[in-house]
Amino acid sequence: MKLFGVEIPADIEIPEIDPASKAELDEMRATGIREREERERLRKDPRFACFEATVKRTPLSLHAGKPYKFDVEKLRLLSPWARARILYGWRDHLTD
Repeated sequence: MKLFGVEIPADIEIPEIDPASKAELDEMRATGIREREERERLRKDPRFACFEATVKRTPLSLHAGKPYKFDVEKLRLLSPWARARILYGWRDHLTD
């Protein structure tokens, strides 16, 4: 299994994620998607054009747009429970 193209060694224990954690992470993801869609909708709404023109935005990080880095040794430091949550959260970036 690879995360962001980095092989996760077989000796790292990654248990199945518990149903409560799975539900929590799924809800957090769905909420984030809804919030992004709502921000985009409001950004396009002409009633908010003057607000959008004057609002100050935080500049993007120097790392914005760069590929994610993943350190297997940092994964080893986490509990198995935390590893399962991390990998479930980034499941779209896992490959075989």
